[in-house]
Amino acid sequence: MNPTDFPISPPRAWVEIDTAALVENLAFAHKASGCGIMAVVKAGAYGHGLEMISRMLESAGVEFLGVANIGEARRIREAGVSSRIYLLGATWEAEREEIVARNVTPCVSSVEEAAEFNAIAKRRGLKLAVHIAVDTGMGRGGFVAEGIVENFAKLAAMDSLEIEGIASHLSSADEDEEFTWRQIRSFEETVEKLGGAERFRWRHLSNSAGILGYPVGCRNLARPGLMLYGISPIPAYQQALKNVMTLKSRVTLVRTLPAGHGVSYGRSYVTTRPTRIATVGIGYGDGYPRHVSGNGAEVFIRGAKHPVIGRVTMDQIMVELPDDSDVRCGDEVELFGTHIPVANVAAQADTIAWEILTGITPRVQRIHLP
Repeated sequence: MNPTDFPISPPRAWVEIDTAALVENLAFAHKASGCGIMAVVKAGAYGHGLEMISRMLESAGVEFLGVANIGEARRIREAGVSSRIYLLGATWEAEREEIVARNVTPCVSSVEEAAEFNAIAKRRGLKLAVHIAVDTGMGRGGFVAEGIVENFAKLAAMDSLEIEGIASHLSSADEDEEFTWRQIRSFEETVEKLGGAERFRWRHLSNSAGILGYPVGCRNLARPGLMLYGISPIPAYQQALKNVMTLKSRVTLVRTLPAGHGVSYGRSYVTTRPTRIATVGIGYGDGYPRHVSGNGAEVFIRGAKHPVIGRVTMDQIMVELPDDSDVRCGDEVELFGTHIPVANVAAQADTIAWEILTGITPRVQRIHLP
């Protein structure tokens, strides 16, 4: 059969990405921080589509794009993006040649890591820009305060490296104000020990929670991630941000089940009366979390919220409808977005919004709206 003889079906599950909202959130991050912006696009731009979002952010004039690994950097470059790319974590030996060859900016966490970057850059006749990572309490990477002056002197002697930046990361800016201020003071003291603000072109510490909750101090570059995508890690600022991602599916079946009928695996939900039920074509195989089962999750259909009942399955969920509901097969269903905040879904799944966004699987089509 000729494939042009029949239409291509619309997606069963999809996300709509509001790119205008993304740009508004970026402007807010810039205003709130008073800094240059390193837009964090790791994990597929938090599930929003790495290449498309990177191109948009480049057009908006960000100073850096922040990624987790060289594979993400490679995809961005191959998509035609020329903005500076920054690696947010430590690297291992097999990655470093490509990092230098692609002129990606790494943060360095040890003298050994820096020495290898220096050797590769020298061999290629290049001078590689690097940022020094300082561990002020995150415990994930970077130079600890003890001995940092001595280590910095060793790095400064590496003539194929340009130490243009210094960075740290806030571990608890949305939870622990006292500890966050300790981290900020530690970072500022370290900058002073190493020559002061004028020694470094870029000084950065603040993630989204840091931008929203704390003044700039000695920093001149901010690293918004979650807030770009419309979610505030500090609830008081949520109204200032625009929702970017909406997860949708469709009703695939509507019927009435008799009293005493189980719904989904394990019969965790059993009807107590004749009940109108809609089946929706999405499940944990698409990234809608199984752990919301039985925890008050809702969806939005035809202007109203309806409860998710029974266990979320790999490809389908079930929703209870009023007896007089006009919901029918083919209706759009919002799983989260404008009417169902993703933060609510995360709370019902006993997780965080970051995990929900990055967990949307590849079989869910991304549709970028202008």
